[in-house]
Amino acid sequence: MNELELIKLATPEWSATEEGLRTSQYGAGFIFQAPVTGTLSFDFAHHYPDLVWTLAIDGQDQDQILVANSHLDLHLQGGHDYQLTLDQWQTGQVAFWQTGLIITAANWDGDSDLVPALKADNEQSYLTFVGDSITAGEFMEGSNHDSHRPSQSFPALVAKHFGQRLNRIAYGGTGLTSRAPFQEPKAIDALWQVGPGISRRRVQTKQVVVAYGLNDGNYGATDQEFAFGLRVYLLELVKRFHGAHFYLLTPWNGAFVEIFNQEVARFDNFTVVPAHEWGVKTRPNHPGLAAHQLMAEKIAAVLED
Repeated sequence: MNELELIKLATPEWSATEEGLRTSQYGAGFIFQAPVTGTLSFDFAHHYPDLVWTLAIDGQDQDQILVANSHLDLHLQGGHDYQLTLDQWQTGQVAFWQTGLIITAANWDGDSDLVPALKADNEQSYLTFVGDSITAGEFMEGSNHDSHRPSQSFPALVAKHFGQRLNRIAYGGTGLTSRAPFQEPKAIDALWQVGPGISRRRVQTKQVVVAYGLNDGNYGATDQEFAFGLRVYLLELVKRFHGAHFYLLTPWNGAFVEIFNQEVARFDNFTVVPAHEWGVKTRPNHPGLAAHQLMAEKIAAVLED
């Protein structure tokens, strides 16, 4: 078995720490090609209860994989492209942010090395999505409205449509005001970190899609509160993704539409997208697969203009 330098296969949602690779993001994963048949093994820092991944082969999702302990073996056939995506595990969003999910080691026993499908972060342009639980890929699936399927969520579908790599920064229950039900991570902190004091990897990005405001509106934020939160956040976006163009989706519930239009008027690199006109229902449950497909089609059309 040969130990891998796993960061070379990792999507931008992972950061290297002394303990190993750490993420706090559903949808984080690894993208690579296996030139020969072999076994890819992961060792986790802990047993993460109900840890579920999706393995895609040549761009098509296969069955979900449940990890029963702190070790995972993937038996891979040579000559295929693979993407392994973190779906979910049994934890709350705040705990996930605070402790992260950590891979301590990875090994490959094939005769030829795995081939990274990702260039260095500063050599490849990513399509970036920022937002809350819907952007993170939380689904209404059957009777379960808290199922995470990030590989089928609208950010992943848009990135696939354009053949671009995805950079996702999205956490359930978050918003731009103190009214949002979850205050960890704060939206600005999430732009820069993958956990308290742990820096997020920088990537090149030309387009950033932002979906915030739903939780603020649902939990009683006033126009004044949201206007202030949005104003501060827009400046932070420009600082983080210098040179990008930003597409602000109005909240699906129709909140704060005029505030979005007012606040972006001072910039020339922001576009307000009237997503509230698309008929996406977010209560009493998260949108399902059909809604994510609709959102992806609408957003792709906007980005193509």
